Parts: sequence; C-alpha cells; structure tokens
Amino acid sequence: MPIPDFDPNGDLPPHLGNPTSRRDLSPYECTSVELVDRFATSPERAAILRGFLEFRQELETRGLSHGSQWLDGSFLEDVETLEARPPNDLDLLTVFWGCDRTFLDALMAAFPAFIDPTESKRQFRLDHFPLWANESPWGAVENTRYWIQLFTHRRDGVWKGMLKIPLGTAPDDAQAMQTLNAKFP
Repeated sequence: MPIPDFDPNGDLPPHLGNPTSRRDLSPYECTSVELVDRFATSPERAAILRGFLEFRQELETRGLSHGSQWLDGSFLEDVETLEARPPNDLDLLTVFWGCDRTFLDALMAAFPAFIDPTESKRQFRLDHFPLWANESPWGAVENTRYWIQLFTHRRDGVWKGMLKIPLGTAPDDAQAMQTLNAKFP
C-alpha cells in the first residue's frame, strides 16, 4: 500500500476510512525507498532522511535485524505549510526482539545513539527511542500503549497517522540512499 496522502489537517490519516479494519490502520508499512520517494522534498528533509538511513545501517552492521521502526513527528506532517518551517528531526521508535541481554548491552555500549535520544538527535537528526519487545510481554504491551498514544496525536490533540518500516532491509536502504544522493547530492 502506498503511503497515504496528507489529510485536511496536514497529517497522515490515523486510518483510511474504516478504523475497525486492521489493514486500514496506522502505522502504515512502507519501505525506506517509498519513504525517500515521498518525503525527500527539501535539503532539510534530505538531511533527516540521510541520518535515518545511516542509523539503520548502523543497526544492520551491529546485527539488529528483528523488528520494525515506527516513524512520527513533524517530519510526517505538512509542517512547511502548517507552521512555515521545515521539520527539525524524525521521531523514531525501534521495536525489536530476538536478542538477549548480552547482545543488547554490547549494542548500547558500542552505539550510544541507540539508547540516548540526545545523542541520536546530535548524530542522526532522530529523536530515537528503543523498545525491547521480548523483555516482558506485559512491559511490551504497556510500552506499545504509551508510544501509540504519543505518536498518534499532535500536541494540540489532533489524531494523526505514522509509518512502520521493518528492520533487516539493507538492500532497500541502500537503494533509498542512492535515490536520496541522486536527488540531493
């Protein structure tokens, strides 16, 4: 399914007409190629996308490939029209599983931007948060509840949608980076 158009509020819609149909609900799954095709519309957006793709490459290099990332924030809004400014960053939640605590500790030690949103913003222009889904089933449910409520509402309370990109898609990410570099060298 293609990434939906902005709704009249300048956001991705929270659903595509039927909120009881799972396939019509946000987060909408897409590829990094589709993300670049849709949102690489300015140098500022290109810089954010480049950081996002570099972050994903770092995760791939370090062996984190089971899960997905939820994307949100003003990057997924028509903020240029709504607020007459470009987006500053991309809000990102990495939901992952299939690793043990030893792997996770090593990942956090070697890649501080994975666990520290200040560092992810500085290095990659991402407001990043990790959610280790196999730590505890109830913890995963509670964390998911929190992030869905946070990511599906603007600060003024308006409902909005988000995107989801699976981890472990290095060929797509490489193609997305090539497309991005061609559009914004």
